[in-house]
Amino acid sequence: MSNWRNDPEGAADQLIRRSLDDMEVRGRALLAYQAGDLPALLAQRGIDVAVWNRRVARAHQASAWPAATTCDIALLRLPKAKDEQEMAAHACLSVLVEGGRLIVYGGNDEGIRSAARMLEELCGSVDTLATRGHGRVLAVRRPNDTSALRAALSKWRRVTRAMIGGTSRHWVSYPGVFADGRIDEGTALLLANLPPLPSGGRVLDYGCGSGIIGAAAQAQQPDLTLDLIDTDAVALEAARENVLGARIFAGTRLGDAGEATYAAILSNPPLHEGIAEDHAHLARLVADAPSRLTHGGTLQMVVQRRVPLERMLAQHFAGAASIAETGRYRVWRAVRGT
Repeated sequence: MSNWRNDPEGAADQLIRRSLDDMEVRGRALLAYQAGDLPALLAQRGIDVAVWNRRVARAHQASAWPAATTCDIALLRLPKAKDEQEMAAHACLSVLVEGGRLIVYGGNDEGIRSAARMLEELCGSVDTLATRGHGRVLAVRRPNDTSALRAALSKWRRVTRAMIGGTSRHWVSYPGVFADGRIDEGTALLLANLPPLPSGGRVLDYGCGSGIIGAAAQAQQPDLTLDLIDTDAVALEAARENVLGARIFAGTRLGDAGEATYAAILSNPPLHEGIAEDHAHLARLVADAPSRLTHGGTLQMVVQRRVPLERMLAQHFAGAASIAETGRYRVWRAVRGT
């Protein structure tokens, strides 16, 4: 049996599967934030299903907001960040018919109980449909008065300031985007130790978030050809504004950015799936990087010191070295041999 810490998507699937018969799912259903088996399960039951995933997951494409459609019910797998939970609830409610039901489910450690308070403020009465295995299923109805509903991505746009390449500039972000427009400690260490970037070279920011690493590379060498890739479609909307002229890709691996090769691949790579730590993306990045670098090209990443990156790099590069560190982070640089 799956548990919320080691297999959160499996635990979520088990929770919602055992609760479906009590929900009376009818009509057209929006399934949001789905990385598990629920879409296939409901399709097998003859339910008309639309899937909205903010992040790339399995065979589902990612989009920043649900497609313009009308649904009778929405089932939302609870996101990780509290402000993203609120935005996702608004997004789901925005496509429901008047009086349509929103079902939200997730683990206690993921914040499902505090999400109940947010839903109550937004919709009024909250029903608890199930409490099983350290998780729960909540239900609300779309309120008649929707004046408080922020029903478009643009309503959630945030503009702060960030110091990029020694210059303070406007920076766009949205709820749930990594670091929320700030430069976190790990990224700051990477930026302070960027490798030399060749004039006219092509550089990839992998796991770009709102684009801070790519913007810093662009500030160092303005005539770069820059590619940005991330699983999060909302983050990519921010990056599109923050890093002008970059090519934008939604994906989980280097091949999702096409067939280009790079003078440098720069990354503060994602290490979590929800609340569970997962090194799958990191291992795949390291394995795929040599074939996507030009001769003499550089893979440079920052990770927490405890992550066994040296072993991963040694399997795929002849030489790799830690070039900077703090009490929590290390920057690793690996170069493809000629």
